[in-house]
Amino acid sequence: MNIVRRARLGLALSAGALSLAGTHAAAAQRSHFRSDDRSSLDTTVALDKNGTVSLTATEGNIVVTGGSANQVHVHATSDESNLRFDASGSQVTLGLRGGSDSRYEVSVPYGAHVIAHTRSGDISIRGTRGPVEVRAQSGDVRLADIVSRLDVNTFSGDITAESVTADVEINTLSGDVKLDDLKGDVDIQSVSGDIALRGVTAKQVRAKTTSGDVTYDGTIDPTGRYELSSNSGDIGLHIPRDANAQVTVSTWSGTIDSQFPITLTPGEHSIGVATSKRFTFQVGGGAARITAETFSGDVTISQNGRGASDRR
Repeated sequence: MNIVRRARLGLALSAGALSLAGTHAAAAQRSHFRSDDRSSLDTTVALDKNGTVSLTATEGNIVVTGGSANQVHVHATSDESNLRFDASGSQVTLGLRGGSDSRYEVSVPYGAHVIAHTRSGDISIRGTRGPVEVRAQSGDVRLADIVSRLDVNTFSGDITAESVTADVEINTLSGDVKLDDLKGDVDIQSVSGDIALRGVTAKQVRAKTTSGDVTYDGTIDPTGRYELSSNSGDIGLHIPRDANAQVTVSTWSGTIDSQFPITLTPGEHSIGVATSKRFTFQVGGGAARITAETFSGDVTISQNGRGASDRR
């Protein structure tokens, strides 16, 4: 009888141990991994494919690449012992306690949401195939293979992006903006810098700069709206020969040169004081709406617009 009781007690203890082990495993999955106050960090943690990776560097460069594995690998260094790292299954956060020079090299799963902040340093995000948010005061931003959404806000530095399948919103005070091979709507505002959009397929485009040139090379959707403007700079509009749009162009002290015939619409044009010129004319059936305006600069319209390349 004692043997039987001991056997049952042993089974009960084993079951309890398994249950306790399962509880600890579940708790471990839910817990956060923390590593604070280090000068270097080299680690790999699991992350959901739609998780968020948030990176903040005071002074230093951030480099992010995408990969097929559902994990984040971090290699980070800092001049001081102030690295802070926090990770769970849905979010990874890397930052600094205080300010110092640093460098982050991070790989993330395809589709991860990447948020990168730096006060002074360059940011490079390539091949992540997910949404990206960038905030930078001083430094260049280089982006490639972005999907879903691209949101960039900088104080000073050039912004370049290619192979983008996303709606794009960019605000910069001083720096050039160059986008190549883009599928998505565009809203770009710059105070001082050129804006160049090439290989674009979009329905809504707004590109405005106070001082700089604006170039659009892409397709024209019949239901689209396209606004290009500069206070001091040239406007270049390169659209397909079979485009279907109503085009309004204006310049105060520049020339207007168009490869499309300009047949003026009654009441929609004027030649004012000095050399001011404003014309409205149709290309094709005139369905889309295009505005190209500059106060001091030339407006050029050509028939060689190319849309974004097909990508999976």
